[in-house]
Amino acid sequence: MQHIKIIKILKLKNFQRIIFCLVIIFISLFIYRSVLYSKTVPTFSSRGQIDILENVKTFDNGFFEYIFSQSIPAYKVLSEEMQMSKESENRGPNFIARSVLKLALNIDSFTGKDIIAYQIPLFGQIGLETSYTPGVELNQDKQEKEEPIEQIPENEHEPENTNNSENIEPPEVEPEQIEEVVPAKGAPIVLIYHTHTTESYMPSKGYNYKPRDKAYHSNDLNYTVVRVGEVLAKELEKYGIKALHNKTVHDVPTYMYSYSNSLNTVEELLKKYPTLQVLIDLHRDAPYSDPNKSRELTTVKINGKLYSRIMLVVGTDKMFPHPNWKENYKFALLIQEKMEELFPGLSRDIDLREQRFNQHLSKKAILVEIGSHGNTMEESIESAKAFAKVLSEVIKSISKKT
Repeated sequence: MQHIKIIKILKLKNFQRIIFCLVIIFISLFIYRSVLYSKTVPTFSSRGQIDILENVKTFDNGFFEYIFSQSIPAYKVLSEEMQMSKESENRGPNFIARSVLKLALNIDSFTGKDIIAYQIPLFGQIGLETSYTPGVELNQDKQEKEEPIEQIPENEHEPENTNNSENIEPPEVEPEQIEEVVPAKGAPIVLIYHTHTTESYMPSKGYNYKPRDKAYHSNDLNYTVVRVGEVLAKELEKYGIKALHNKTVHDVPTYMYSYSNSLNTVEELLKKYPTLQVLIDLHRDAPYSDPNKSRELTTVKINGKLYSRIMLVVGTDKMFPHPNWKENYKFALLIQEKMEELFPGLSRDIDLREQRFNQHLSKKAILVEIGSHGNTMEESIESAKAFAKVLSEVIKSISKKT
């Protein structure tokens, strides 16, 4: 039997491959600059530091232009045509050659870097800015001039694009016929958490921050709905309602799995704290892409003080099994009625949705939208204080007598 010697080649991991490619590219870059520009050593600034930036300025186009001119003869034709198009409107034979090559390569851009990016997607990600959530334009003149307005879907709390649920009919229920809350001495009965943890408000004098994107989000939880949740929890404690406030971030790195992430969090907390009965998923709304237009809808003045208006969102069983949704709706009705009694104009309509928003986990689970990205943190904190008073009175009114 003839023996065949097999040479095994170790497979590099993805990270090692990337490092290997980068090393080869930068070695080629310096060789390329040394040959074409006769720069065998790096230049030095007046401070004696190596001016690295000067040595890589041509990396973007010049390096790739050189490689393609050596490997694809037609690329030289393209380069000449591109230069010609800048100087005149001449559309001669070179334009035809460029069009044919464009069709063959199925690309729209003819810079070296862009062509490489079509073949190696990793390069296409260089220099891109990631946006995790739908965006809106900041209310700043400078950005309005420099960037186009990006639209944000109405009702930002939706986990995904779904059918319009405006036609859901409210069920006929008796709010008084609601299951009682069982007191738990020394243990929390209210859970406050945030599926969209990084939702923030319009920067203000007292809470001035730099949003991470155009939709008023921040990774600093001191400027997000988490801060409002802190106030709500402390105010509830003052009224004798023990609350647990969870600050787990659920919408980073991606907005898409926010509700799946918060579902896991709440399920774990319910196991750890079986006394929890009232679940509050605290958000801020974004009813319109324009924060100023949103502000008109979500701001109210009561007794000379500005508040962020509050909307209660109740999920139904239109998409997933949700046997508790009518109980949740009863609970929301009690809260809305008490809110109108104590703070007229603070509440917005109860929003019935097709999605269940993890509210199947309890018979007293609601999604609470305090204000919008058109409101300030100060206004939303005032609303959290008001909501704490409302919620505490509702809970006490339906608490089981012991």
